Amino acid sequence: MDASHLDDNTRLALQRSYLANERTLMAWIRTAISLIGFGFTLAKVFQALADSNVLIRGPAGMVWTAEGVGITMIALGTFALLIAVLDHRRELKLLHGAGLERRFSLTRVVASVLGILGLMAVLSLAVPA
Repeated sequence: MDASHLDDNTRLALQRSYLANERTLMAWIRTAISLIGFGFTLAKVFQALADSNVLIRGPAGMVWTAEGVGITMIALGTFALLIAVLDHRRELKLLHGAGLERRFSLTRVVASVLGILGLMAVLSLAVPA
């Protein structure tokens, strides 16, 4: 459907929906950055504790490694961001089908780059030096 055939109220409603979708993705970007940063912080704290011979015991008595905690948090942030980007893309397809004109999404580009960086961070912790 061409956007020129829509009345002003419909066009504005589509614009508001688009902007809400962009804000939602930005919120997921902030969440992913927090999880990835928290993962690195926990990894460094656990490494410092391991270097000082202090063991952190998990619920089953297993030792939690710095790499395990860091990779888990970073992977969680990266996975959440990937799902958010896919949901953003799905919502945009629905809005375009309803008549929203296509436009560049800087938010999606930032989220995609952050997802790649998160994947590289997981791999950097997973591969032994």
